[in-house]
Parts: sequence; structure tokens; C-alpha cells
Amino acid sequence: MLPARWFSHRLPMIFLLLAGLWMATDASAQITVAGNAVTIAGVDVDVTAADAIKAREQGVREAQGKAVKMLIDQLVAPADRGKVPPLQPGQLESMVRGVEFAKERTTANRFVGTLNVVFAAEPVKQWLSGAGISLSETVARAALVVPLWKDKLGVEPLDDHNAWRDAWSKLDTSGSAVPVSVVRGDQLDQDALSVEEAFVGDVSALARLNDRYHAPTIVVATLEGDRSTGPLTAGGFLYDAKTGERTDLPKFTVTDPGQLADAAQKMHASLDQAWRGVAVVHRDSQDSMDVTVPIGSLADWAKVRQRLGGIPAIKSMQVRALETDHADIHLDYYGTPEELQKILAQAGLSLDKDADKWRLQAR
Repeated sequence: MLPARWFSHRLPMIFLLLAGLWMATDASAQITVAGNAVTIAGVDVDVTAADAIKAREQGVREAQGKAVKMLIDQLVAPADRGKVPPLQPGQLESMVRGVEFAKERTTANRFVGTLNVVFAAEPVKQWLSGAGISLSETVARAALVVPLWKDKLGVEPLDDHNAWRDAWSKLDTSGSAVPVSVVRGDQLDQDALSVEEAFVGDVSALARLNDRYHAPTIVVATLEGDRSTGPLTAGGFLYDAKTGERTDLPKFTVTDPGQLADAAQKMHASLDQAWRGVAVVHRDSQDSMDVTVPIGSLADWAKVRQRLGGIPAIKSMQVRALETDHADIHLDYYGTPEELQKILAQAGLSLDKDADKWRLQAR
């Protein structure tokens, strides 16, 4: 049963055409898929009407329209978004289970609020599958960013408020697959690691820092060069808190110090794209397979298990046998075998079929 604060969706509904779906959505809105419900949380509206009641009702309709747009952006692959069919009269009403008012403020003729919109998964699936569109879910993975600037005098202090740190602080990533926050850089952070340790990617120091933040990933975003003249070299690496592995990021040149906002956005876009390749879950289908994992050492087995544990498309894993030279496992997963192969490849795992047997190993 929905809580008392839920506002019934049985309001007069306007006929939304496809063009009406492409209104602006809130960068702060978040999506959650759980069971037979899809929740879009944090949809902001600000509506003025003839009176407070009409403004509130109009605000609910606007929030639902925005939530549909967010749902499409998150659950439909970019290549399929042009095939999204128009909503027919009354169709949105059948899809929305309810609306929660997280925050609200009403005056004589104005409604300002933050709403959470819950859709029933099955009607949404029917709406889209009729156009040959399958649903996918991108599981977000938050990251802590440590921006570091190294010039001819060395690496700037962790709490230095330079333009590179500002570029990351102002970057809006809340609606992406990799929402980021910037390290505080205060004395507690400085006690955990030095800028030199951060710059070279000392994993022990990064682990100490993460005792405070508990982030799944740490991104050390480095910038090298003179802050006034350029050119600058941007790069860095990722630290995976679960596996303890460090992965270098590709370097690129920033010709002008005035382009740091674009550089931060470019670096984040590559992180977002890379994680989407691993984190997109197609829940319309699921399958299972028996896999053999060759083992040269316990470290090989640990690496495979750790990487499998970070892949949202893997529903479950059961170890059937563990021998000195191999492990036999059973995987339940979302999607097709071909999709799973692509996802595993982006996670550094190779899945190949040898005769009638699947074999999985770290690359």
C-alpha cells in the first residue's frame, strides 16, 4: 500500500505527444528500478496557475512529463530513442502508480515542489516493446575525484582552489552513470595521503583516503603544465575500491588554460561511456551458462571473482568446483551471451566458447 503522503495519479491527464516529452529534466533526478516499479526521484517543478489547487495539479502533470523523459533517457538506448511512440490519451495514467511530494511550497497561485514519480514497469515495457524497443538499466557508480595540478614547482596542495579543481566542482554529473564529488582536501584528507602519493597513484594511500569517503571508485585527475600559458596535459587514473586495481586514463592535450571546464567534461564523458558499457543491464531477458575458469594461481581466481562481482549484468554466480588448475562456475545473467561477452570484455575478462564449453579468464 502506498503511504499517506502519496498523491493519487487519478488527475485529469493532458494528451502528451512525443514532442512534449522532450522538455527539460532535472539534473538531480535519480532513477531506481526495483521489482515491478521504476522510480524517478527528485523531479523539480515550479508552476503558476489561477489558484493554488490548479498550480498543484499542473505541477503533478509537469513532473510526470519530466519523469517520462528521464525514464526514456535512462532506460532506452540512444539508437532507439527516435522510435519511442507518442503516448495515447490516458496511457500515462495507466503507467504512473503514484507521485510522492518530497518537498512542496504553495502560495496563492504558485506551486514549487520536488516530486518522486513511480511508474509500473509492465505498462512501460508494453508501451516501448510495441515499437521494438527493449529496456535497459544503467546502474550508476559514484566516484570521488581528486584533481591535481603539477607545474614546474611541483604538485599543488590538495586544498588548493585552482581552476582545475573549480572545473570539476562545477561539473554537473548527477544525471550521469558516474556522478562525481570532489575531495574536500582538508586536514583529514591530507593526513590520509600526500599529493605526491596521490599523483603517482599509491594504492595504499588511496585506500586510506577512501576510509573516509567509501567511494566505489576514485578518479585522480591530473593536469601538468604552466597554469598561465599552457599547453597542458590532462590524464590520471582510476582506483577501484573493490578490487584495489589502478587503471591509467588516456592523456590528452589542453591547448589553453581557459579550456579546463571542457577538459573536465571530456574526461568525465569518457568515464561515463566506459562505465555504461559495463553497467547497462537489459532486464528484458535473462539466461544462464556453465563456465570454466583456468587458474594459474589463487590471484588469478581472485581477480576473476572480483571483476565479476562488479558487473551489474551478472545476476548471480555459483562455484560448482574449485580445483588447483581451474574453477567451474554457473552464471545467471541478464541479456544475451553476445551482450555478456561485450560487457565482460570491457571489464577486462575474456569469455570464449571452446567446442561446447565456455571459458572465462582475465585478460
